[in-house]
This record gives sequence, structure tokens and C-alpha cells, in this order.
Amino acid sequence: MGIADIDLAMISDRPANITDTNSIAEREHYAKWERSNRLCLMAMKRSISEHLLGGLPETNDAREFFAAVGERYQVSSNAEAGSLMSELTGLRYDGLGGVREHILRMVHLQSKLRA
Repeated sequence: MGIADIDLAMISDRPANITDTNSIAEREHYAKWERSNRLCLMAMKRSISEHLLGGLPETNDAREFFAAVGERYQVSSNAEAGSLMSELTGLRYDGLGGVREHILRMVHLQSKLRA
């Protein structure tokens, strides 16, 4: 998004509303910010499934929407650690594959737990 100046709405605050007294530079900045905001919102909303969008607040600000998504869908590291631990403790050699692959899988799970 940074290549085409699309990330302007994500890295800068919303400019003040345009009035008759604003300069041309301020009007151009506001237009660029508005375009960037629309494109960022469109990109984020298209990358999220329809059924998940229903639980998010309707906003016209890309930064607010991004913050709402971050708050709503945080991943718990404890849940991931518990899942990895149960997978590691339940892992048994089935005799079909090689012992080396089984040991490598166990080492891989253990390294994920340490990280």
C-alpha cells in the first residue's frame, strides 16, 4: 500500500474538513487522504469474510476499522501453547513412517512451544 501512497490514511491523522479558506495544497492533501482511506477500507473489508464483517462496527475511518479488527480478533498465546502441548503429548509413533520423521516432528513442535 505504501508504493502508491495508499497508506496515507493509516499513517496520518484525518485532516481538518475543507472550507473555502483552505489553500490548494490543503485541499489536495485532503483529497489524497480521502482516496487513501476509501481504498484501505475497501482492501480490508474485501479480505475479511462476510460473516465476520457483521460483528464489526460500521466506520468510515480505516484506522478505526483496523483497531476494531485488532481488538475483536486477538489470538491468545496460551490457547496456542495448550494446543501445541496437547498435540505433543498425544503424538505417538504409528510404525508406518520413519522414526526420523517422527522425531523431527516432535522437535518441530517443541521448538514452536519455546518460541
